[in-house]
Amino acid sequence: MSTAGKRKAQRQPEAAGEHSTRQEQVQQRYTLGKARSVDVVGFVEARSFEINSLQRSLDDARAAGNVRAFQTLPRHLRRRAASHNVKRIPARLRERAIAEMKKSAQNSKALAGTDRLTGATRPSRYKRRRARTVREEYELRQTGKRWLETHVWHAKRMNMAEMWGTMIARTPNERSHRAAYRAAKEKTYIHDVSYFVTLEISGAEQSIVQLLRRLTPASELLISAKPYVGGSRMVPLTLHRAGMYPLATLGPAMALWQPQSGTGPRKLWLRMHPAIGEPVKA
Repeated sequence: MSTAGKRKAQRQPEAAGEHSTRQEQVQQRYTLGKARSVDVVGFVEARSFEINSLQRSLDDARAAGNVRAFQTLPRHLRRRAASHNVKRIPARLRERAIAEMKKSAQNSKALAGTDRLTGATRPSRYKRRRARTVREEYELRQTGKRWLETHVWHAKRMNMAEMWGTMIARTPNERSHRAAYRAAKEKTYIHDVSYFVTLEISGAEQSIVQLLRRLTPASELLISAKPYVGGSRMVPLTLHRAGMYPLATLGPAMALWQPQSGTGPRKLWLRMHPAIGEPVKA
């Protein structure tokens, strides 16, 4: 056999071996690829019982451990004093928290004589004397002065001052003069004048008219005119000290008759600034 024939005979077994090796590699890749593909839905359904059992075991272990009810909440739902105040715990966990507090109160001698339900101690004297509602708190703070119904709204935006026994907004905290002028010129604005004084004069109609003649000039005394007697219009007046017209001017006022259908005593309301309330009464 020639040299070329010998070389060809040696190459044939080597080629056959390489071909078989390649087939084995392809078969192995196909087997691995097929084994890696898993039907997730079927796998979970087949093992749902084991998964639920594991979840229940974890929940039972967590509940049976040393974890308190408020500690099971996520951090963004935790509140201060939740360990001894059940009102700071969600309603779904309050029964468990109350049971834990009862157990803690029974096991602790330091909590003897406390609340049986929550183990909380008696509130301090300061808390017992504190107002229970916002209205009561506002009434307690009105010592020696009176608040208007719009006091809280004004106090947040303006500088308050005590005038004539009433807290009144004096100056705004922000620059709003131009906005107020624009609103008065083009739109409208509201001013709380509930601190004004209202006087009620009752008696015969002629007696009331004679009384007011001592306080205001006859030219302005229109309360006996027909458009105003019925009580549908207010009468502007300028008040003076009794019997001293045209001197000793006190200030402006508004008068309004109480509507009346029959005969009998009449009532007249005088609305004026509190600065002239006492001189008019005198």
